Amino acid sequence: KMKLRCIAILNRQDIPVYMRSFDDAPSEESTVKYQYLAHTSVDVIEERMANAKSSSDLYLGLLQTVGELAIYGYVLNTGARILLVISVPESVVRSAAVREIFQQIHAGYIALICNPFNEGGKLVSSKFDLIINELGRVHAA
Repeated sequence: KMKLRCIAILNRQDIPVYMRSFDDAPSEESTVKYQYLAHTSVDVIEERMANAKSSSDLYLGLLQTVGELAIYGYVLNTGARILLVISVPESVVRSAAVREIFQQIHAGYIALICNPFNEGGKLVSSKFDLIINELGRVHAA
């Protein structure tokens, strides 16, 4: 069974604007590891987007694997990127399940960014955190 390890959102300048780890005992080391994986995935995203000829599909699929971690990508129309880090020990991840997680994050992200009371496009919202925490509860267990 796939296990969600981290959700990262990067802005169009590839700066992490949101990162949530679902490790049992989050540490500074795991945070640095996930930041590193997010940054190394940016090159793969850029390459895929350059090779895609006006694709309307926001889902990029599997970007890379590092050990038993698989990194999946999703690009928003604004250029922001959502990354999922999933632990997959000897199992196959259903693409439909990963797409569904991305779509839920995307819907929460749009609701947050389109809120007229959101200050400067910051990803600070208790509603958005609830969505992310629920995804973690369901998929990180």
